Amino acid sequence: MKKALKSESLVNGKPLNRMNDVFAKFIFANEERKGLTLDLINSVFEFEGVKEIVDFEFRDRELDPDSEEGKGVVLDVTGRSNDNVLINVEIQLHKLDGMEKRMLYYWSLLYGRRLTKGEEYATLNRTVVISILAYNLFEMEVWPHFHSSFAVLNTKDLKHKLTDDLEIHFVELPKWQKKTVREMTKMERWMAYLSPTTTDEERRQLAMTDSAIATAVEAEKTFLECPEYLTAYERREKNLRDLAAMKSSARKDGLAEGQAEGRAEGRAEGRAEGRAEGLAEGRLAEQKSLILKWHRQGKSNTVIAELLDKTEDEVAAIIKE
Repeated sequence: MKKALKSESLVNGKPLNRMNDVFAKFIFANEERKGLTLDLINSVFEFEGVKEIVDFEFRDRELDPDSEEGKGVVLDVTGRSNDNVLINVEIQLHKLDGMEKRMLYYWSLLYGRRLTKGEEYATLNRTVVISILAYNLFEMEVWPHFHSSFAVLNTKDLKHKLTDDLEIHFVELPKWQKKTVREMTKMERWMAYLSPTTTDEERRQLAMTDSAIATAVEAEKTFLECPEYLTAYERREKNLRDLAAMKSSARKDGLAEGQAEGRAEGRAEGRAEGRAEGLAEGRLAEQKSLILKWHRQGKSNTVIAELLDKTEDEVAAIIKE
């Protein structure tokens, strides 16, 4: 029995990555298993004093990665409680600069979209954004816990809320720490299910005590028996590895060449501003070189812009020079 469980959780000899967007979308963004998404959403509100979400509907997949060039956003789910709270949930695979502002922007789109011409502002309802991250967003010394929740508070006492309408949650999976199944909250059980540190035996115990996770574990079998799903999954895994390698290479090459240029310029002018300008120029030159190199290799402007934290227009302009 244990041998069978082990084989079911392997793909080409490697442990199944449950944060892979192809797999996570199969489990959570599926009408047949909407109860799992509902369970996941409600687990985040376990200690937040929010009424349980009683129903939800899948919105347009405008945030999903339609190809391996996507940014790794798995879900665009609208959940509504019996008092009309709107919830958006996503799973984010790799680190993006400006994540905090990005989530605030998403919240503003959802919140403002609900007001039609002629309606009163009082008709706007609470809007919540939840982002489950495969990486740490905040340094441990800043916030060591895996779950954080943000609102608009009076800075004089950090208790008085301006409004209950804004709420943004971050769930940082790497910060989750193992416990016994008996000690876990509903939210921690979902983190345990998704975590790569959870063993097959531990996941089996989770399934025995949590019906929603049992359903997810059962659905895995369908996923792993389908060649089309596995092909898409493996392609995404390769793309994530390639993106990580390219980012690492870009950071190392850009820093080394930029520092060399900065030192040379600084020595020539003998001033601090010379070193700063040299460093900036060196980084710009390296970025241009990388953009042209990746363009010749067939990388899209979208991928290049993401890797170098530029806009697609900036990338296009450099290629056109």
